[in-house]
Parts: sequence; structure tokens; C-alpha cells
Amino acid sequence: MVEIQCPHCIEIIELNSELFGLFECPFCEEEFEWSPERSPSNDELFNSNDFLIGLCAPALPSSIGIFYAFVFAEGWDTLVWFTLSMLIWPVVEIIFLIYGIIKARKFMIFGTSMSLFLMLILFFVLPVFQ
Repeated sequence: MVEIQCPHCIEIIELNSELFGLFECPFCEEEFEWSPERSPSNDELFNSNDFLIGLCAPALPSSIGIFYAFVFAEGWDTLVWFTLSMLIWPVVEIIFLIYGIIKARKFMIFGTSMSLFLMLILFFVLPVFQ
């Protein structure tokens, strides 16, 4: 049993702790809604799976394409595969970013943003040092 205060008449009401939903106050006969509050667990505060999916999944198709370009392709095929692999990363990244925004997955959005940042470093800053 749990004791709660009626939001209308401020009387103390005893309810079964396992029940939630709409109730009628026995004192003022007004309806009110009650649900037990859950305390957030560590999994809800930081979902590492969403972060890792957002970080690694956009780079995976590009990594496979770059590996194929340098190991199996020859001549101009190497350049074509390498270019297509570089262009697919931001496309997949935008898809994951939109999905994270629609589903309100904060850590997937954060992981995808980190992936974008890493892509910018890899493809625009590192060639300057070679």
C-alpha cells in the first residue's frame, strides 16, 4: 500500500502500490491519475549500444569498400571503389542521424555526430600531413 495526496481535496488516500491509472477520490469523488514513478537506472541514463551504433555503423560500409578498393580492385577500379566508399559514409550517417532524431535516441545522435567529426578529420585534415 502507498499513501498519496488527492490533487483536488488534499486528503490522504491509500492505494495498492501495484495499481496505476485513473482513480476516484473517496472524499471528493473527483477523478485523478496516478502512476508509480520509476527511478532511472544506469541503462536509461547512458545507453552505450546506441552510442556505439551511431559511432561505428556509418563507417562500416565505407571501411568494407576501402578494404575492397586496396586489396581486390586494380587500376581505375581502385579509385572508383575508394571514391564511392568515401561518399557513402555521410549518406549512411545522415540516415542514422535522422533515425536518432525521430526516435529521440540522444546517444545515437551523439555517436553519429562523433562519427561525422571523425570522418571530417580523416578525409580533410589527415591528407594535409602526407
